[in-house]
Amino acid sequence: MDKACHVLCVSLDCIRSLTAPDGDAPRGTLPAGIAEELLAQARAADERAPLAIRFVAPDADVAFADAACADAIATRVHTHFARVAQRHALQIRDIFRFARVSTAVGLLCVVVLLACSQAIPEDAGKLLNGVRESLNIFAWVAMWRPAELWLYAHLPERHWRRLALRLVQARVSVESTPAASVRP
Repeated sequence: MDKACHVLCVSLDCIRSLTAPDGDAPRGTLPAGIAEELLAQARAADERAPLAIRFVAPDADVAFADAACADAIATRVHTHFARVAQRHALQIRDIFRFARVSTAVGLLCVVVLLACSQAIPEDAGKLLNGVRESLNIFAWVAMWRPAELWLYAHLPERHWRRLALRLVQARVSVESTPAASVRP
C-alpha cells in the first residue's frame, strides 16, 4: 500500500458471512456489526490518510476465498458504503429543503409580527410597550430554526457522508489468521 494507509482490521468467524447474501438484507449490504466496526475504526483514523480494509478469517475459510470471492467481498463493501453515502447526501438535500420552507415561514412571521409591533405607538403605556417588545422578540425567534438548519444541521450528515465515501475508496483484502493462532 503506497501512501501511509490506515488499515482497518476486522476479524471474522467465517468468510461466508461476507460472501453469502443475508436473507433479510438488500443485496450489496454488509452485516450491521461489520459495518459498525468499520465505521468506528474509520472515525478514529486520520482524515488525510487513505484507508485499507483487511478482513482476517480462519485459514480454512481463506483457502475457500479465491480472487473472485475477494473481489465480490470488495464490491459488497464498496456498494454498502456507497449506499450509506447516498443516504446521507439525500439527508443533506432534505435539510436544505426544510431550511428553505422554514425560512419562508420564518420571514412571513417576522414581517407580520414586526408590522404588529410597529402598529403599537411608542407612547402607548408600559403594558403595550411590553407587548411591542415581546412581538419584536418573537419575530426574531421565529428565524432561529431556519438559521440553525442553514448553518449547522447539515454538518453531521456531511461528516458521515465523507466517512462513507472514504470507505468506498478503501482497498479491501482478505487474509488468514496468523499461524500462531491456528489450533493443532
